[in-house]
Parts: sequence; structure tokens; C-alpha cells
Amino acid sequence: MVYKNIHNRKKCRFSLIILFIILFELSIVLSDAAARTENISEFWTTDIVESDEFVSYHFPNNIIFEITTNSRINLYLEYENKIANRQSSFAFNNNESISLNITSKVNMRNFGISHPPSSPKKGNFQLRYQYNCIFKIRSNSSIQNFTIRYRKITQFGLNSNINYSLAIFNINQEAWELVDTEEKLNESISELYLESTLTEIESDTEYYVTLFEFSTGPYDWSWIIFTIMIIAVGLLSIAFLISKKEYFQYLRKRTVSIEKGAHRLSLDEVLENENRNKIIDLILNEPGIHFNELLRKTGLAAGNLVWHLDILQTYKIIGKKRVGNFIAYFPYYQKNPISNVDLKLQKSKLTLKILEMIEQEPGIWNNLITKKFKVDHKTIHYHLNKLNELGLIKLEKEGRKNKIFPNFESDYYKYKNNNGS
Repeated sequence: MVYKNIHNRKKCRFSLIILFIILFELSIVLSDAAARTENISEFWTTDIVESDEFVSYHFPNNIIFEITTNSRINLYLEYENKIANRQSSFAFNNNESISLNITSKVNMRNFGISHPPSSPKKGNFQLRYQYNCIFKIRSNSSIQNFTIRYRKITQFGLNSNINYSLAIFNINQEAWELVDTEEKLNESISELYLESTLTEIESDTEYYVTLFEFSTGPYDWSWIIFTIMIIAVGLLSIAFLISKKEYFQYLRKRTVSIEKGAHRLSLDEVLENENRNKIIDLILNEPGIHFNELLRKTGLAAGNLVWHLDILQTYKIIGKKRVGNFIAYFPYYQKNPISNVDLKLQKSKLTLKILEMIEQEPGIWNNLITKKFKVDHKTIHYHLNKLNELGLIKLEKEGRKNKIFPNFESDYYKYKNNNGS
């Protein structure tokens, strides 16, 4: 009897061991099934994402899209082929299965929206869209909530020194609306990431989401000062918007000493390189562009970009200035950076026209300018503030009016007067 009980206990333990092994192997199979990676050769895909499944889609151009869900999703996912070096993770929390359509474009116009929404504001400051990747999201039924995460690394177009916020837009709005965005640390890999949660997403409604950049906390003033200084330096340099052909003609005709150092290239060889052409285009179109923007917009590796910038600086095709914590790049200028100022060549035609009107009618005031240009008074106020910040105008109170005069004490006007321009 004792022997029989011992034998039964052994059989029971053996059965438990076998059951444990089966369950362990089954858990491995299930965990493998719950996390998968899909390498996609095109810029679009369709898929069924099961409940509690995690999927990572790897598209061309170093694009990674990750999705996890607690309910079944019938997914259509597409990127515009101009998008590169972007990563995002979507985590859905919903009570029922959904059909989900997610498409991504570089800008709103590429979605066929002819009048894009206004950029969001935080306080008195306008935020900037530089991310070049906007998601359009549409579901056949409402979504309780979902969370979007972005790895905050330069590999995927995000600078650890810049603050970002997610923004959302739908056709019932006039402007992008900021969404609370937290910056968190993934301690396992010591990497920052951004996280925002969207709630009450309605069915059969198109929502657009993307990242805008701005500065808060310790970065506020550095970014504001950087922006103001870029405008000022742009006005006090050859930050003129001329064609590349005209600029190349200027470079070939000028007489300037160049120490080539280790480089053994002719000027034509420098100018004919495809990557350097791309860099020159960006600097001519955006005088004051900084390194990270060049890196993002050229798509070059950092080391490769540094090499081409060094060649362009060596041959005095571009110049650079440190502005706050940033290195800004400009078309090359000689000696006096004021020598080639011509406000008519600046980007904002309305700003220039307003300044010209003030020059022609000193003592004019805001309401008169608004009536003459027939635009919203807030727009005029914005451009007057810009001119005031640059020191090109001054205000004098007379009764209830703030009369506006050119500031002839500014360096700009002094230089113009001294040179008879």
C-alpha cells in the first residue's frame, strides 16, 4: 500500500513536470506571436493586428512604425516616399475591434488641403513645424484613447536640446491644437522619448497629428534670442534671396584669397557636387539655417555633412556664425556684413512694404497702415513688432495715437546714408 502511494506521488510529480514544460514552451510560442517585426519593401502595407499584439513595421528610408493594441485592428498604413528617418509608436486602448487608416505626408498641402491650419501658439510665441511627417488618422468607429510615443534622438529627426509638443487638427478647427506632451526617460537604454495621449477620437473623422517644436524652461530665452539674432544677422549680411545661378556668377567673378589646405579641388568641382549643391540651395533659401536642420533636410550622415560644410567654408562659398548655442550658416560675405544689405530681397514682402510706407509717410499709425493694405490689424501689428524688434522703427505717443517713424539711428540706415543707397 505504501509502495503504491509513493508510486502515485511520483507519477503525479512527473505529470506536473511535463505540464510545466508544455506550458513553458507554449508561453514562448505565444510571446513570439505577440511581438513581430515586418520588413516592408514598399511605402504602404495592410495587416491584421490582433488583441495584445505588438508589431514593428520597418519601411524604406529608415522609417519605423510600431503599434500595440488591446483589441483587434484591421490596419492600412502608408507613408509618402519623401519622408525619411522617422519613428513612432501607437498604443491603442479600445473596447471593440476597429478598421484603422493611417497615412503620412510631409505637409498638409500634400493631403490636398489648400489652406493649411495656423500653427499652434503657446503664450505669445508661435511654434514651428519642422518635423516633415504628419499623420492622418481615420477609424470606422470611435476610439477610447491611444498613446503616441516618439524616440527623441537625432537618428529620427528629434533634437534632445529642443522641446516638442504633439498637436492635433481636424477640419472643424482653424488652427493646430497642442496636446499635453511629456518627455520621459527609457531607463533600460538611457534614451529620451516623447509621449502624448489622445482621447475621444470620433468615428469617420479625419484627424491630423504631428510634432511642433518650441522652447520652454531653460530653453525659452535661448531660442527667442536665437530667432531674433538670426533675423538681425540675416538683415546685416548678404542674406539675400537670389538665384543659385546668380550666386555662382558672383562667386566666379569675385577676387578673394582662398587657402585650400588639404583640398585639391577647383571651384567648379566644388560647385558641381550634388550634395554640396543641396546644401547651398538650403542656405540660400534659408540664411541662418543651423546644423541640425541641414542634417535633417539633406538626409546626409553627420560626418558627411561636416565634410561638405568644411569644403564650402574653405572655398568661402558659405560662412558660419555662432548664435547663442547654435551654429548658423549663411552665404559667404566679406569684411563688412552690412555691405550688401537690401531689404527688398528679404523673404517678407509685406514687412518691406510697411517699412517703405513708414519711410514715405513718417508719423503714420497702425490704423492707417491697416486701411491702406486692407489686411487684418493683427497682421499689421505682427509686422510692426518685427520691425520694432529689429530696431528699424520707433514709436512716439501723440494723444491716443502711437505714431511710427523710421529709426535713422539704426546701423541699417546709417550704412545706407553713408553709402548713398
